[in-house]
Amino acid sequence: MRKLTALVAGMTLAMTALPAAAGVVITQKQHVTNGANTRDAVQTISVQGNKQKMVTERHTIITDLDKGMMYVIDPAAKNYFEIEFPPKGQMAQMMASSTSAAMNFKKAATTREIAGYKCTDYDGGGQMMQGVYTVKECFSATAPGAEEFSEFEKKMADKLKGAGGHFGSGGEIPRGVPLALDSTMKMGHMAMQGMSPEQTAKINEMMAKRPPITTSTLVDKIESKQLTDADFEVPAGFAKKELPAGPSMGSMKMAPAAGAPSAGAPAAGAPPAAH
Repeated sequence: MRKLTALVAGMTLAMTALPAAAGVVITQKQHVTNGANTRDAVQTISVQGNKQKMVTERHTIITDLDKGMMYVIDPAAKNYFEIEFPPKGQMAQMMASSTSAAMNFKKAATTREIAGYKCTDYDGGGQMMQGVYTVKECFSATAPGAEEFSEFEKKMADKLKGAGGHFGSGGEIPRGVPLALDSTMKMGHMAMQGMSPEQTAKINEMMAKRPPITTSTLVDKIESKQLTDADFEVPAGFAKKELPAGPSMGSMKMAPAAGAPSAGAPAAGAPPAAH
């Protein structure tokens, strides 16, 4: 009995001494070209357990799969709004149009080394609300936090599939963490509610003449890090506001699903926001 008690005590002590599963913090550099205009930005994506946080220049987007909520935070205005996850209504249509295509990956024959880690290229793309896009994304299974990141993205994608409705099954998501993402968006295939076919065709014709929008996202640093619940919460004192409606939602970037281009977001579905 003494031996059994000592064994149990030893096991308990060993278990309490083990650190909690660490999260991953990814720092990305992004370059966007839109005709003669270019933009450079830095963004971070943090994942731990069933939570993800994306920090861009203008917004912070938190996805909590346990609560079934996304929080879009405006640090400058000190306010935020909530979106159910999986989303419904117009937001569901926006995310579905990007997620189903974004998960349609095919393994390429090329590999790269980025931030000191090897990764394998996958090609994807499809039709979105804004137009047609193609993407090449390089996934690494050996970089820090690769398994943690993969598990979150899989759970996120499974929730979208389980919601049914607008969300298609898509393809299998490559395992690992994306270290690079290069995407091209060709505008001019929009389907806009409330507009006649003639008006839609005219706008699409005008948009089709514009040069494609290209986005290059490259991981600058990736590290395992123990995060806290507070890292995935809306800051105290921030005011809650109503979810914006209509076309303005099209400019909001959501968190990326399945390591893919951000929906909306990056990213979140269109080329990454801020995948």
